[in-house]
Amino acid sequence: MNGNENISFDMLNVFIKVSETKSINQSSKVLLLTQPAISKKIYQLEAYVGQQLFTRSSQGMALTYNGHIFYIFATQMLAELTKTIDEINNKIFSFNDINMGVLDSISSFLFPNFFVNKVYELQNLEVTNKVFDLIKPFNEGKLDAIIIDSSFSENIIGPYVQNNLFEEPYYIVYSKSNTKIPKLIKDSIAKAIDLQKFKLVLLPMYCPIHQQVVKVFNRLNVALPEIFENDYSELTISLVKNSDFVTVLPESIAINKITQDMNGLGMKRLEIAFNRSVSVFGRSKNIVNEIEKELA
Repeated sequence: MNGNENISFDMLNVFIKVSETKSINQSSKVLLLTQPAISKKIYQLEAYVGQQLFTRSSQGMALTYNGHIFYIFATQMLAELTKTIDEINNKIFSFNDINMGVLDSISSFLFPNFFVNKVYELQNLEVTNKVFDLIKPFNEGKLDAIIIDSSFSENIIGPYVQNNLFEEPYYIVYSKSNTKIPKLIKDSIAKAIDLQKFKLVLLPMYCPIHQQVVKVFNRLNVALPEIFENDYSELTISLVKNSDFVTVLPESIAINKITQDMNGLGMKRLEIAFNRSVSVFGRSKNIVNEIEKELA
């Protein structure tokens, strides 16, 4: 062990992610770290171990023989850490002691009664519409649990427990005076390719809805439609109502908006590829189970 740096679980997480993605670029997107920061941690880890762990080439990062051995060690160590955290958290604790974060759209439209009743009981409750404002403090240990879209599990670092809470479809929301809708969407279920025919208005990329739309189009290998970004949800609905813009919303939010203006707005369900899944992420089973019990 030749390096001056002490080994850390952060280094192990970075090493494991690069091993699995075989790419510093892809790992950078998942871990929310810059590529130079990831490269530095890998070099620090190699200096600490005293062995080259990766073979670097234009095709990416491949584990060396010693890298494979170290990968087994790193994954086992993180599994032991998960077990230890669970054992520590097996002690009796109060729900009120949990530091929790939740997306605004989830607290307002999926579990409103819970958060209205519990807002003054929890030790700390963070509510935001920026998903990475929850993931970052969770990764840093400042939040014990977060309730976010399940698809963001790849951005969480370290051991965690994930339980699915809810699933719902996405809908296109449009103005009933938008004459393009019946002409361009013939089926009862709209497809990604149908969205290409419209101008789409969404909250900026920090919004999980926006990110989910981009992920689905990339996964289906379909070109994105023209997207106009807007910071205000009510302005988004106003633009949709008074123009040819359309937006995409989860069912719970879409129904809320439609019922406020049933004469002016319509909605059409999107294909299953767009379905939304919401999960609670916690650092121990006890924390997750306690939250699920309170939500029931």
